[in-house]
Amino acid sequence: MREYSRKQQGSSHIEEKLRSLRRDSKVPDLVRAVWSDSNSEDTDETVKITQLEEITNLQFNNNKYYLLQLLQETRTKKFYVWLRFFDKTKNEWANRKKFCKVAGKYDLLQMDYSPKEEEDAVDAGPKKKKIKLESKLNERVQSLIELICNIQTMEDAVKEMKYDTKKAPLGKLTKEQIKLGYKALKQIESCLDGKASGSKLVQACNDFYTRIPHDFGMRQPPVIRTHEELKAKLKLLEALDDIEVAMTLLKGKTDDDQHPVDKQYQSLKCKLEPMEHTHPHYKIVEQYLQNTHAKTHGHYTMEVQDVFAVQRAGEAEGFNDVGNRMLLWHGSRLTNWMGILSQGLRIAPPEAPVTGYMFGKGVYFADMSSKSANYCYPTTKNNTGLVLLSEVALGNTNNLLAADYQADKLPTGKHSVWGKGKMAPHPDSYHIMEDGVIVPLGKGTNTGVTNPNGYTLNYNEYVVYNVSQIKMRYLVKVKFGFKMQM
Repeated sequence: MREYSRKQQGSSHIEEKLRSLRRDSKVPDLVRAVWSDSNSEDTDETVKITQLEEITNLQFNNNKYYLLQLLQETRTKKFYVWLRFFDKTKNEWANRKKFCKVAGKYDLLQMDYSPKEEEDAVDAGPKKKKIKLESKLNERVQSLIELICNIQTMEDAVKEMKYDTKKAPLGKLTKEQIKLGYKALKQIESCLDGKASGSKLVQACNDFYTRIPHDFGMRQPPVIRTHEELKAKLKLLEALDDIEVAMTLLKGKTDDDQHPVDKQYQSLKCKLEPMEHTHPHYKIVEQYLQNTHAKTHGHYTMEVQDVFAVQRAGEAEGFNDVGNRMLLWHGSRLTNWMGILSQGLRIAPPEAPVTGYMFGKGVYFADMSSKSANYCYPTTKNNTGLVLLSEVALGNTNNLLAADYQADKLPTGKHSVWGKGKMAPHPDSYHIMEDGVIVPLGKGTNTGVTNPNGYTLNYNEYVVYNVSQIKMRYLVKVKFGFKMQM
């Protein structure tokens, strides 16, 4: 068991170790290759136990971690053991499943080190030559699956949010560990709301950075002091949640006679049918996207590249039609779409703070395309995004003019929240589809809505608190063009 700070990691040394070490024909994770025993290069090893401990202390600019690993040489039955677990955590190793964090001591990160079927970090030796397989999918669907299953895109996105992918590679951080991250953010929220002292805020930030590994280079991890900074970390955890789902789907076994893209598509259990560009619904989607591009979002343009009709398994059968059905927008990062398409749009977990949700924890929609498109977080370099059009049963709406973090506690007889904005498509321009769904595809006009008690929302927000009121209809592939550098 050895202690590391980030400045001790040498990438060239790590890469050399990766070439020399094999465990069950698998390569060890990058960070563990740094300290693996040099005498084990000519042996096959099996990872029996691996644990990662982390401690962040902002007061003393500490951001350290311990790695514990038990290795077995299959030829000699020889074990390597490092025994400082109790010293560093004040928890007994035998009771690690009931681990309790002790202030000032290392925390135990819950990581999944089970072998992943599709891990292939470096060349581990000669492989059988495989017959080149042809995908059975439509080329447009193939392109879409490749877009949302791109692990490098996922890694780049969370790195941009300062997540440490070396210490906790994608797919290794468990759902339980992500929940602990949410709980730490909830503690930070309590401090920001004035319910705790400054020292408690620092400790809450220590807990968060300890539970969710970050990489700030040589800089000290910053104290989270504003609700906006808190929201940014909330977005990181949401992305990690969806990536965890994606990595679980991607690691499954692939049939030898099945193309990887076909396997990835099947794992979604969601039918994606490319729509002909001449189809009336394709034209409606195009018109809806362009007409509802808000003037305040004029620094970019949007062009529809493709539209897919969506049928997620079980969603139509479980749809709760409470009336007032509208076709509304929802945007998200590319990293999140495997999770969304396979599991549906989801509500934030109980562990999450409410700060990031203006009208409480629910699923949010818009009738202005660019309001949702902003959540794709496109850049000049990565200018392709996905926005979803869902049929949303709003029923009897609870109309609000200002933020209400407890809005999910709906009054009797109400089915959703409508946060009313000052710009929206005019009702006279609504289009009614054959099945009665309302498409608010008119250009944004002044609604005359004002909040006499303060800030008025720019645009409408629609929120449902029961996912059975949502049915995905169209996934829209959008190309963004930027009028100024982002």
